[in-house]
Amino acid sequence: MENINEKRSRGGANTSGDIMRPSDIKIKSPQGAHLNSDLNFIDRTQLYNVWLWKKFVEQYRIYGVDDWRDSKRNIGGWRGEYWGKMMRGACMICSVTGDDTLYSILTDSVRDMLTATDGEGRFSTYSRECDCMRWDLWCRKYVLLGFQYYLEICRDETLEKEIVSAMCAHADRIIEKIGNEEGKTPINKATGNHGGLNSSSILEPFVRLYNITGEKRYLDFASYIVSEGGCENGGVFDLAYEDEKAPFEYPYVKAYEMMSCFEGLIEYARVTGSEKYRNAAIRFGYKLLKTDVTVIGCCGCYHGEYFDNSAKTQTKPVTPNDIMQETCVTVTFMKLCHQLLRLTGDRVFADAIERSYYNAYLGALNTHSVVKIKANYGKDTPAYFMFPFDSYSPLRADVRGKKVAGLCYFDDDNTNYGCCVAIGSAGFGVLSQSAVMESDNGFAINHYLAGELCAQGTDGGSMSFSVDTKYPYSLNVKIAIENTSYNEEKTLRFRIPAWSKKTKVTVCGEAVEVAEDYLNVTRKWQAGDTITLSFDTNVYAVLPPYSDGPDADKCVAFMRGPVMLAADARIGDAVYTPANIEWSADGSVNAEIVPAPKSVTDARLCVRMKNSEGADVTLIDYSSAGKTQDERSACAVWLLK
Repeated sequence: MENINEKRSRGGANTSGDIMRPSDIKIKSPQGAHLNSDLNFIDRTQLYNVWLWKKFVEQYRIYGVDDWRDSKRNIGGWRGEYWGKMMRGACMICSVTGDDTLYSILTDSVRDMLTATDGEGRFSTYSRECDCMRWDLWCRKYVLLGFQYYLEICRDETLEKEIVSAMCAHADRIIEKIGNEEGKTPINKATGNHGGLNSSSILEPFVRLYNITGEKRYLDFASYIVSEGGCENGGVFDLAYEDEKAPFEYPYVKAYEMMSCFEGLIEYARVTGSEKYRNAAIRFGYKLLKTDVTVIGCCGCYHGEYFDNSAKTQTKPVTPNDIMQETCVTVTFMKLCHQLLRLTGDRVFADAIERSYYNAYLGALNTHSVVKIKANYGKDTPAYFMFPFDSYSPLRADVRGKKVAGLCYFDDDNTNYGCCVAIGSAGFGVLSQSAVMESDNGFAINHYLAGELCAQGTDGGSMSFSVDTKYPYSLNVKIAIENTSYNEEKTLRFRIPAWSKKTKVTVCGEAVEVAEDYLNVTRKWQAGDTITLSFDTNVYAVLPPYSDGPDADKCVAFMRGPVMLAADARIGDAVYTPANIEWSADGSVNAEIVPAPKSVTDARLCVRMKNSEGADVTLIDYSSAGKTQDERSACAVWLLK
């Protein structure tokens, strides 16, 4: 039986130096479970859409379709990113679900894509005249990543060889054009955007391609990218290693692209054994958590997509034109945290994935299937299909659905897609793939997902778990060992989230002392063994982390478990008026869980509190707020005190 290392290595993954390693995890979530509902929504509205997959591939057959985004603006497009972005997320999901229908759709699309080169090995939506300009390398990065993630689930050896051959030809065309040699374009000059961060992010798939092929030229090219620093004017890799500045103080601060560069740097550090670059990535991650992550688990309050010390700026009042907390940033931050969890084993990165998923990410799901007419530089064109993911998430009083990020029209000028829509499915993939990971002498349970979970380690052994819970909306979890192939003692590590101030755990009915981060339980596990975890059910007030932030003295948020609570105009006026809620010295609030009102029946959590005048204040989970995407459900997670 092929183990997880062999499967992942087919796609170029490497686990050298990892403290936690990906397990080969399969998840079967029961009907009615929230996870199952999320998955069904993503499959139904996006991943099963065969027409959409064909439309994405078709862009590569239209010569130079991305040379200009439209006739009025001298800016290149990024239609070429959509296929690889969505393929990556779809493959992550397929790897944990084993969905044969999805696998067949993805395989057909990969075969279709293999026929879409320009005859010289290049997969590009740019003409040869604009080769490696603007967003071309960014898009070509996603071609490689799409193929590489598919290789991790590929069941056909012949197709696998065809893909590797195509990737090599594609990569070789890039090496011919990019570099410091005479006649080539330096990597950070191959774009007019963000100092070259977008082009330099091609580092990740080049390292993975080296892992697949062993061809030194791909590692040499990766080393060249690293030597250029990730961007112009000093680079970001050395700044992260020096650890004196925060990411929002770097010379270029585009969040999504910068985090993508650090994902590549992590892969490079694994292959080369570079402690410098390993530490640079880790320091970058910790600094990011301190300075630029908001209460909903995203980054960027300036134009939605830029590091701006958003841990401080998140309480700023908004204007009608403000956008913030881009979904591309949410998903990429989750992916980066998964990488950092692997490198460090530090619970803080699992906590961060959880916060992002249950707040910013689920909040972006367009579960009301709202279809709007979106403006694109003065042109109003109907969206002929519903976008399953919204692009931006509000923090202060505002509405969802304000803009489609990265909107590009297809050749017929009647249909379109956006960057955040294409990346969305990868968020579900990150949560699922990081739920149970291999650690020393066993497995780490990072996320408490309802259903049947089976995890296989690199030694070929496996354990199966049944998880009975409605986490995080109910904070009680019961885990039963269904089966194990191990006859010796193994250690199971259970994440105890930082937000849980009071946690109780039993193992086979016996209470155990609870650790502060991971609870390690070592024993000879057998079918029928049970673990119960009861987490802190209090509602807590959350104050802005920086007292000198905009309106910091006026704002408060509330959370229960990892779930941020939000006001919604459908259930009260706390969106715009002071909540006047009091809390105790430890931050806890007198609150009760109540059924959701009819106006928000799809809310997953509804909490009622009393204000200082004795009136009810009702809040719902942030992910369910704002779903009409208009003023009817204006919402806020930061409330006026």
